[in-house]
Amino acid sequence: HGHTAAEIVHSRADAARPNMGLTNWQGTGPTREEAVVAKNYLTAKELEALNRIVNAYLEFAELQALNRKPMYMRDWISKLDDFLRMGEREILTHPGTISHEQALRKAELEFEEFRVRQLAQPSQVERDFDEAVKALPKPRRRKKAD
Repeated sequence: HGHTAAEIVHSRADAARPNMGLTNWQGTGPTREEAVVAKNYLTAKELEALNRIVNAYLEFAELQALNRKPMYMRDWISKLDDFLRMGEREILTHPGTISHEQALRKAELEFEEFRVRQLAQPSQVERDFDEAVKALPKPRRRKKAD
């Protein structure tokens, strides 16, 4: 993949796309809080790969703990890099091109525009009402009496 969380949010947050480009959220629609989380923009395939990587690495970490092997943060960083290389994953060697603050600003601006667009659209109740009105029988015209 090769992108930081900030780069993912910045590149994928888009008010013009359905659900602002988000692919995962709780409830009936995305919230402002969900719009700033990079994981919520991942495709099903990307999310599955991430979950598998995390689960496999946690299994490794548990084995280290069961073996009572002392591990320091520098060890975990090195082991994580080794683990990702073993899976032929790209290792980020730089902080990325987008800051966390830039990503937050972009996501919040896009979310505001998304909310405005949403409010301009008819609600589900309004759409259901329109459908019900269309389904009503048409009134018959009365003939004029001479």
